[in-house]
Amino acid sequence: MANELVKYDNRLNSIPLRRFNSREMNLFFSIASRIIDKGTNDVSFSFTQLKYLSQYKNHNGRFIEDLEKVYDKLLSLSARNDDGNKIVRFVAFTKYEIERSTETVTIAVNPDFKGLFNELRTWTRFSLEQFASLKSTYSKTAFRLLKQYRTVGKRNFKMSEFRELLDIPTSYRTDAIDRRVLKPIKEELTPIFRGLKIKKRHEGHGGKITGYEFTWKPEANNEDDFLKSSWYEIRKKIMNIENNNELTNIEKENAKKRVYKNYSKKPIKQKETLPDKDQKSQISEEERLQLRQEINERLKILGIDNSPKT
Repeated sequence: MANELVKYDNRLNSIPLRRFNSREMNLFFSIASRIIDKGTNDVSFSFTQLKYLSQYKNHNGRFIEDLEKVYDKLLSLSARNDDGNKIVRFVAFTKYEIERSTETVTIAVNPDFKGLFNELRTWTRFSLEQFASLKSTYSKTAFRLLKQYRTVGKRNFKMSEFRELLDIPTSYRTDAIDRRVLKPIKEELTPIFRGLKIKKRHEGHGGKITGYEFTWKPEANNEDDFLKSSWYEIRKKIMNIENNNELTNIEKENAKKRVYKNYSKKPIKQKETLPDKDQKSQISEEERLQLRQEINERLKILGIDNSPKT
């Protein structure tokens, strides 16, 4: 899971995921992480695999319901292709099959949608674990949109574009956007994007807000999205929070609480609650079985037989 990457054509970022909640976004991009370069072939997932990838916590009955909701919402979306002469709209998948008896989900990409996940020339790439760990749907969407420009370190949004892509209710005035949209984005993405700043763009001097400018320290072209040990990742996030002067003290505290649940303002307590460098990560039996399954799948691709000898 730590090194599971999501990769797709940048055009997918222009399609607003309207009314998707956090669980549904996690499920969709968990599926997206496994259909890269699979063409239009059927791709099957076990319930256990999808739960593990998406960090799903609820019971099976709710899980099946959420899987159905993901597809219902995908059907309500339409990709758009305009070659200058013909405008074509189409849905992402031609097959989305949920089988209760075998606890599997089978997906097939629409041939007209094939280019979003295959033979990519320009793409967005990010860590599935980082994405799934974010709580706010606004943070999740902003995370993807900024990752598209990860080596640039800058992304401008017109107000209308920002509202549409993040699916912000039309009733939200700019003060509501500050509280309900930008606040969680700052607190959740500052640990990930070093030096993150969000600047309001105005019409004239001090006039109407016309958009937002996001800036951060660009990532290197050859920088990977593979996560390191929990000890390393948490310390990197804490440093990004501490060194960001755009955050208030309260916002810094809130950001730290989002990074790890045992955070305390007292320095000695904070040090004690951070994971020890040599501490071994504890994983559940379900996660252990999933890791074994993934290892066996990858060995099979390499032509290595890892089955027990009799």
